[in-house]
Amino acid sequence: MFTKTECSYCALKSRAVESLTDEELKLMTNNCAEVRCKPGENIIKEGTLSSHIAYLKCGLAKVHMIGPGDVDQILKIVSQGSYIGIQTILTDKIHRYSATALKESIVCYIDINLFKELIQRNSQFAFELILYLCADELSYFERFVNLSQKNVNGRLADTLLYFSKTISKSENFELPLSRNDLAALIGVRRESIARSMKDLSDTDIIAVDGRKIQILNEGLLEKISNKG
Repeated sequence: MFTKTECSYCALKSRAVESLTDEELKLMTNNCAEVRCKPGENIIKEGTLSSHIAYLKCGLAKVHMIGPGDVDQILKIVSQGSYIGIQTILTDKIHRYSATALKESIVCYIDINLFKELIQRNSQFAFELILYLCADELSYFERFVNLSQKNVNGRLADTLLYFSKTISKSENFELPLSRNDLAALIGVRRESIARSMKDLSDTDIIAVDGRKIQILNEGLLEKISNKG
């Protein structure tokens, strides 16, 4: 369902949007729409026209891409305050990846032509976007190194700590990913996930009940994460 909220009054603006003038905020209000996405719904779809930038106002989503052999690879998990599709605005007209809601999410779709105009006319807006993209890229570099050099237990420990500390902010949480998605996120087979989960459970580091996870020994889980 599409709704329209005055950008000036939005409490969940990005740092870039906070730098816009009143006139520019009015322009954004007139060129964006707020959409509520249910779990499993596409936010953007690979191969489609990139007519809008998506801003994840609240919720959680997976960013994924089809690779060789039509295998769907999860690139990263994004949460509240993330831009989706921004990489294509100056280089291409087609989305090179998909994003799918993992939880009920609210997404603001901003017209891509207005987005480009704001980059050109407001240097602070452009600067904040550069900072955002730099932080995002550095995070992706770190994730690439971890996937390349850590074993399955180390990668799984990274992921569980991320969902515990960053997403849920609790030692008790529900994984928003299926076992297949979890395997795709850390680059292993589903069977490897099952074995690693069992290893961590048998040593009383975590307790597992379906998708419900309880971290019993955070210190040891962090040690596994650090050592890889």
